[in-house]
Amino acid sequence: MSFVSFIVVYGAVFCVALFGAMAWLKRKRRPKLPFKPERDRLLRGPGESLRQKIQEMDDELVLLLTGLMLGPLVCGLGLLYLLNQAAVGAPGLRLGAAAVTTAVTLWLGALYLGRKGLKRGNHYLGWFGERMTAEELEPLREKGWKIFHDVPVERGGYECNIDHVAVGPGGVFAIETKMRRKGNARPGRKDYEVFYDGEHLSWPWAEDTYGIPQAMNNARDLREWLEQLTGVHVEVTAVLTFPGWFVAERKRGPVRVVHVSFLPHLLTAKADVLAPKQIEIFARQLEARCRDVEY
Repeated sequence: MSFVSFIVVYGAVFCVALFGAMAWLKRKRRPKLPFKPERDRLLRGPGESLRQKIQEMDDELVLLLTGLMLGPLVCGLGLLYLLNQAAVGAPGLRLGAAAVTTAVTLWLGALYLGRKGLKRGNHYLGWFGERMTAEELEPLREKGWKIFHDVPVERGGYECNIDHVAVGPGGVFAIETKMRRKGNARPGRKDYEVFYDGEHLSWPWAEDTYGIPQAMNNARDLREWLEQLTGVHVEVTAVLTFPGWFVAERKRGPVRVVHVSFLPHLLTAKADVLAPKQIEIFARQLEARCRDVEY
């Protein structure tokens, strides 16, 4: 058996052994769960969609690492084998072509894996931010508020989610959490401040509308969905928050942009907007929508 054939066979055996061992260990576990997955479903937690994406990326990690270890060798040695069989060029040229193929394949694979890692890091940052917002909202439950996280909605035929929905005496609020890493500040600006003028966000390095259209769409979708299901007209307040940033709302606009710690004050500023019966009606629909986390 040639060296190339040995590498190919070894790679195949390695993959079979790895996934065979995983399947065997999974089968060895006790077959019966202590609950019924089709019946016992949990409410979605903060950042549930991002948590699922992170889990999927972690599950793919074994495959990606295996491919990165074996793929370049298989490509390089496979090319060398084909060139030797066809007797193309001098032996040194064939070896050089195989080495270049191996290096290029390794670089592309490492680049792909690195981008996956950066994407996972962004997902984790977003998940952590939603956890921060959820902790600020949690004390409101003692004041009669119903809090829901990662509420699924459909928009233009695509599935998306509203990070947080709060329903209580002060009304209905659709809250969007955005995380953004700090960059180099312009002269005269602090790198942790963001200002809102009612239309645009002024960051230390530039101005934009990051998160504002999404927050407005969230409020509109939630209002239409609740009215369709309950037949009750309801105003939904759009809120945008940036955990870790000092937020200054210089002028109010269609979206309230506030510091995450200001959320409890914002939500409780008005009283008796919704009656207890209305709160219960809306909360019942939202709980049915969010209780879909399966094992």
